[in-house]
Amino acid sequence: MTEENVTLTEQDEADIHRLYNEPDGVEAPTFHPVLKVWHEVLKMAEREQAVSVSPQWASKMVGSYVGVTFADCLELHDRYFDKLIQLRDILVQEIETDEDCLTYTTPEDDAKENSVHYKNLLLLWQMAVLQWEMDWDCADPMAAVELAAISEVHKIYFGNGAQPGMTAYLDNIGFQFTDDDQAELAEALEGLKAGSSE
Repeated sequence: MTEENVTLTEQDEADIHRLYNEPDGVEAPTFHPVLKVWHEVLKMAEREQAVSVSPQWASKMVGSYVGVTFADCLELHDRYFDKLIQLRDILVQEIETDEDCLTYTTPEDDAKENSVHYKNLLLLWQMAVLQWEMDWDCADPMAAVELAAISEVHKIYFGNGAQPGMTAYLDNIGFQFTDDDQAELAEALEGLKAGSSE
């Protein structure tokens, strides 16, 4: 057997040092149900709404949405956070229906025991977004601002293709949204559309 020289990188050395020097009883990070993660993210909405509009954010909004001007950005900011708070309130109401829903300590238990809550929230959140879209009026002087606010909230929750939204957290626990669930969701959304046209 020939002896080979192995060169360790700084990262290799750091990993070896960590491996040999960490105490044996180091605990893995504590698991939190997705409901709790969502709640922690969304409870900051009211505080963030009070923060003034930054030049970077305003520039991004003006560059992203046709018809939105810098003068519109304060209104867009308010509408965006009002919508986030509305969806946060739906989440809080769902959590309040089950005193145990935030207590699960494994992804498997979260997916199994909170499945009904996740399905309800996917439905209720999408119904809220659909209602905003149905209420949108292209003749309104603030139509571009309202559409931008809806679009930004939609991206936060459901993603935009390139960037996953908050609902992507459900993939981490193995949550299953079946074809039957999708059909029920589509039926409920169609029912909302039909009810508004009567």
